[in-house]
Amino acid sequence: MKKEEVIKRLKELASKIEYHNNLYYNNDNPEISDAEYDKLRIDNDELEKKFPDFVLVNSPSKKVGAELSSEFKKIEHKVPMLSLGNTFTKQDVENYIDKTKRFLQIDKSIDLEFLAEPKIDGLSATLIYKNGKLEVGATRGDGRLGENITENIKSIKAIPLLLEGKYPNDIEIRGEIYMSNSEFEKLNSYRLKNALPVFANPRNAAAGSVRQLDSKITASRKLGFFAYNWGIISESIGSSLLEAREFIKSLGFNLNHPVKLCSNLDEMIDFYNKINENRSNLDFDIDGIVYKLNDISFYERLGSTDHSPRYAVSHKFPAELGITTLKNVKFQVGRTGAITPVAELTPVTIGGVRIKRASLHNKDEIQRLGLVIGDTVSVKRAGDVIPQIVDYNNKLRPSKYENITFPDYCPSCNNPLKIDENDTIIRCLNHINCKEQIIGQLIHFVSRNALNIDGLGEKQVIELFNNNLISEPADIFALASPESIIKQEKIINLPGWGKLSLSNLINSINKSKIQTMDKILYSLGIRHLGLGTAKLITKNYSKSADLIDRIVYLNEDNKDKLINELKYINGIGEKAIISFISYFTENKLLFTNLLKHITIAEILISKDSSHYFYGKRMVFTGKFEYLSRTEIKNKSEKIGALISSQISSKTDFLVVGLKPGSKVTKAKKLEINIISEKEFLSHF
Repeated sequence: MKKEEVIKRLKELASKIEYHNNLYYNNDNPEISDAEYDKLRIDNDELEKKFPDFVLVNSPSKKVGAELSSEFKKIEHKVPMLSLGNTFTKQDVENYIDKTKRFLQIDKSIDLEFLAEPKIDGLSATLIYKNGKLEVGATRGDGRLGENITENIKSIKAIPLLLEGKYPNDIEIRGEIYMSNSEFEKLNSYRLKNALPVFANPRNAAAGSVRQLDSKITASRKLGFFAYNWGIISESIGSSLLEAREFIKSLGFNLNHPVKLCSNLDEMIDFYNKINENRSNLDFDIDGIVYKLNDISFYERLGSTDHSPRYAVSHKFPAELGITTLKNVKFQVGRTGAITPVAELTPVTIGGVRIKRASLHNKDEIQRLGLVIGDTVSVKRAGDVIPQIVDYNNKLRPSKYENITFPDYCPSCNNPLKIDENDTIIRCLNHINCKEQIIGQLIHFVSRNALNIDGLGEKQVIELFNNNLISEPADIFALASPESIIKQEKIINLPGWGKLSLSNLINSINKSKIQTMDKILYSLGIRHLGLGTAKLITKNYSKSADLIDRIVYLNEDNKDKLINELKYINGIGEKAIISFISYFTENKLLFTNLLKHITIAEILISKDSSHYFYGKRMVFTGKFEYLSRTEIKNKSEKIGALISSQISSKTDFLVVGLKPGSKVTKAKKLEINIISEKEFLSHF
């Protein structure tokens, strides 16, 4: 592949992954299967490994955690609670090990010790102890903010209120709250007898139990807790993970089991296969194996990405299959106008979950599978989460069947549908007046990674929209205004609402009025504009007011100027630029209405603005002797430098390692400051 083709493909993958991340984690409305999503990430990883010099600034990675409940106070994690990166094959695991060795600059022939343990399918939680006493218990939430569920945590017998033995003055224990399969069966049996809704699986039961407002209900559910990690800690608890586990056990915690210390890849895969074969004999759900480096001294050096630690990785189990009948196909409209076919199935239980629907992704997928309504189909819970039809039994096809016909007009607004150029997605382009798109955009606007407004989930947004109480983002903030007394009274009288829930909503809205510019851009749901791209755009302007002016005064006369400014930003593709300009051309009034309610908070890149490299645009080339390239870039970003992969006239420094490439020649022509790795490190 040529350089231009690689960069174009990486940008496409980054945009798609960011888009589908949001659909899956924030909107619970995925357009593709988990397996298809994994394929996008695998394609991205393989390209980055093959062409490391072209890795984008906004290279994609998994989102963290779950949406926060409005019923509990939020608590900030001093050490972020990150999710694990995923592997799916033996080759993936081997690639992860090789990458870890390269990062640590360890010879490939030297073995690293990994502790292999089951990946518990439960609810991540953290426990903070002061002088041996449990002070705070919280969920992971979005990784940065969690829910304070201390009283419920205290009701779980598996969690000690007072630590045993010798303990540090301050220690934060992290682990997984779970419900055993036997307790899950008892709970659902009781609920069936009492005409109560049953839980879909043990993880949902555990999560629902721990988020009860009445801690007595939590106590009655007989939840378990496996400790596996730590956060803030006032003194060392061991030099190896095995030592740390034994120390945590001595404090009174249960540890996940079984585990094995592995000296090489074959031992890791052997453990994985044995556990997978016998997972049904465990009394708790697992969805894979976690491999963690045993040597704790590597942890700080390896660090983490925005979403995953580098010292550990999960190895996911294969998806489970079920056989059922395709009864019908309906079509949903996403917030960007994408039309998604959804299969309606005769209910089938797969891995303890009752499956009634599955995504068919797009028209091409239906044609590839060759499905008709009435087929007996194989359904896979890809990643044990999203149902996906993978095949059908031709021998069982009924004599009379109905072909699946894609609509010519939008199911929501009846606008003619079109296929995007170079795209397999059929879309409704009536973005302004299509009801389902507007609702989808509003749901995205209040979602966790956007403005994160507690008390406004999908159900509440739909209800307020259908009652003509909101129709655009500014309307949400207007609800909190004293002038909206009539609308507030209408909300109080809606089913399930009341004065307290309205008061909580108004408080949440008011808390969300101070936002950074990147969050505002992302919250608008602009196609091809993920959170990473929004951050890149925002960082390019020294003041948010400058970017706002460009948008507010956007017209045909100055459009090209803004396009050129966006093109200059490394990591932003042409599709994102076109989409950005198109959105604000059509929705300028919507944006200005929103600004009336929002206070812009400037992003503080670094507290040390006096640092030599603060605010400087830097490019790196060659192989470095003292630190890996990633470590050098991390150092630079922490003090507020701006990292780019390409030399331009605006580059301030080119940092040169061994065997540098053509960037040196270009830098000399442009009279860019060229410095060595030693010169770079001398400023730290």
